[in-house]
Amino acid sequence: MIPVHGNVLGIAMIVVSAAVAGAGSLLLRLGDAVVMGFVGGTLILMDLGVRLLRRREPGWLTRSHLGGYLYIAPIWVVGLVVIAVNAINLFLQ
Repeated sequence: MIPVHGNVLGIAMIVVSAAVAGAGSLLLRLGDAVVMGFVGGTLILMDLGVRLLRRREPGWLTRSHLGGYLYIAPIWVVGLVVIAVNAINLFLQ
């Protein structure tokens, strides 16, 4: 089994975004770049939604215990990376 360093909230966000990816590609038959754009947006919205509830605490945007995280990155950063990689992939094709 591969060890995953993150919190339960971050893993739950990844699972929800996987459901978005499955629905977009299998049910709606959308293109990969579009689906992954929605996945990245879903990750960003979920994590920032949770973090906005705790915005009065210092470091609310980046602290791992105030929202979802995976390894060393907050989930909203993972969402930005997903969108950026797929935008680059879309323009290179």
